[in-house]
Amino acid sequence: MVLFEYLTKISPAQAIGQSVVGAFALSGLVWGGFRYTGEDFGGALPGEPKTTSAEWQAATRDYIVAQKMNPISSYRK
Repeated sequence: MVLFEYLTKISPAQAIGQSVVGAFALSGLVWGGFRYTGEDFGGALPGEPKTTSAEWQAATRDYIVAQKMNPISSYRK
């Protein structure tokens, strides 16, 4: 109720602006809560997929070298 009373006392433009900012702040808090307190998937940071880990990236580089991949040269035909 306090929020409603505050928003009705200020001008409509300010109320809309503060509501939008508040919605972004709340969504950021919810995202951060899920991101940093959720399950650890083995990535570089908690909550990131394991494809972002250093081991996965090293294995990907080794695979690229073994397959002799060069994605840029295929466009020069």
